[in-house]
Amino acid sequence: MKSIIIPVVMAFAVAANAQNIVGQVKAVKTIKQAAEEMLPNAEAVDAAQYECIYAYNINAQVKETYSTILQIGEKMTKFGDYAAYAADSILLVADVSAEEKYKMETRRKKTMFYFDSDVYQNLPADRMTVIQEVVPNLMSYEEPLGAMDWQMDEAVTDTVCGYLCHKATTRYGGRDWTVWFAPEIPVTAGPWKFNGLPGLILAATDSEGLHEFSAITFRQAKTPLVKRKDITVHTSTREKVIGAKVLAEKNGMNGIDLTSVREIHVIKNGGNTSYFINGVGLRERPNGYLPLE
Repeated sequence: MKSIIIPVVMAFAVAANAQNIVGQVKAVKTIKQAAEEMLPNAEAVDAAQYECIYAYNINAQVKETYSTILQIGEKMTKFGDYAAYAADSILLVADVSAEEKYKMETRRKKTMFYFDSDVYQNLPADRMTVIQEVVPNLMSYEEPLGAMDWQMDEAVTDTVCGYLCHKATTRYGGRDWTVWFAPEIPVTAGPWKFNGLPGLILAATDSEGLHEFSAITFRQAKTPLVKRKDITVHTSTREKVIGAKVLAEKNGMNGIDLTSVREIHVIKNGGNTSYFINGVGLRERPNGYLPLE
């Protein structure tokens, strides 16, 4: 694996021809130098008492399978990518070297199917905060908890991840959803943004069968619930963030405002090359961008 840091002065060359970027690099920084510059700041905002790991599948021409995790703390929950969970957790370990932390952060960046938003429920109280990757920045917005209008059918049951579950349906974000929740686990949360039912949501599918969450493991935990601190997080509204994300995915490198680029990070891994602008990835999507909402 080869890692290269390119300063902002290279941005115009990158935008003109991303494939030639590596050949234009005059100086490659060491892993230690890269680690000191690229590691994000993080803080523990709660401690997870339980964790639920979900497979998130996009069932399109090419099946995409993402590893995701819901951390359940005393005051809040966090849902995000599993590789990000592992990298963010190690950032807070005092006796781990910068190089080891950088290697974990690089592993996050190499993940092909990466769930690129973090969803915090009850942060702040009675609200939800979403931090979304929108190249070249991170964007965030809030919305109230309890916004989903559920129709429960407790007479219909199924077993998910070893727990007896009841059925509920709702419409949210332009999609009709069917979920299965476990009253035995008294947590009013679930994968992605789902919340408001009297039990942990262990499975969810939209009416097209395109998006599917399914719990794999529910377990006790003693891990930090981490929130990244980054100067590139821009706060906006839900509508504007969703619109910006769709536009960024459509335009790719051509849609980036070069004046906003601080740094370009290139990872060579075998025959694959990944590009990160201000630490935010331009990820290949075999089915194109198929948003949850």
